[in-house]
Amino acid sequence: MRTLSATCVSIAVALRNDTLRLVERPSRFGDTFVAIEDAFGVIEVALTWAEANARVASIRERVGA
Repeated sequence: MRTLSATCVSIAVALRNDTLRLVERPSRFGDTFVAIEDAFGVIEVALTWAEANARVASIRERVGA
């Protein structure tokens, strides 16, 4: 069985619409995080660039974008 979460669907739609972007932002603890965003705002956050890129790549692979 295959399932997708709402964030997976949002990232997939942003990929299809070419509105997906990854933005490094400062955290309140002095570090940074990577926001996975679309034209409407933040979809999900990742702690590292590698994690964000892996998340997007896994969705791209599953939906064939």
